[in-house]
Amino acid sequence: MTASPAASADADPSPGPPAPSIRWWRWAGRLIALLTLAVTVMMVALAIGMRLNDRAIDEHPASATATVLSVSPLRTGIEFVDATGTTIRPEGGVLYPGLLSVGQQFVVEYSSVDPQIARVAGRTASVGSIMIAVTLAVTYLVAVPLLWWCHRRARMPLSRLLFGARRPPGHAAGRAAPAV
Repeated sequence: MTASPAASADADPSPGPPAPSIRWWRWAGRLIALLTLAVTVMMVALAIGMRLNDRAIDEHPASATATVLSVSPLRTGIEFVDATGTTIRPEGGVLYPGLLSVGQQFVVEYSSVDPQIARVAGRTASVGSIMIAVTLAVTYLVAVPLLWWCHRRARMPLSRLLFGARRPPGHAAGRAAPAV
């Protein structure tokens, strides 16, 4: 009796290399996970930085009237005169600048030890925390379904999809347990 080609293919226990489409989904899942991790780390670092800047201002508080020099999506440039009479233009702009316009004057709080750290008076890291929370929520609302989709398309456990986890020794894919 001759075995049919389909029967011999089913009997072959060696898994062989994954199909190109499965590899593609595996790498897509890993890329999505890596990007999600990068956004998370950046947002945590931003939150820590905001709190440290607020602490520096709160430990050595000073205030002055500032003028907005420029407004861009990444920074709002300001200028103010500190308690010693020195004109200060913080390199990083002002913290929590929302709704400022060029030429506008406002009260700024700054650290008397380091006047480069300045914020709009009355605003704290809690203003920036809203943006961080929204960014993380959107990131995870997009990433989790995409990871699930890649996991389903790659036809493998999520841990193996993301971390390339190998099966423990003695575990063979596609083999039935020995009969006792």
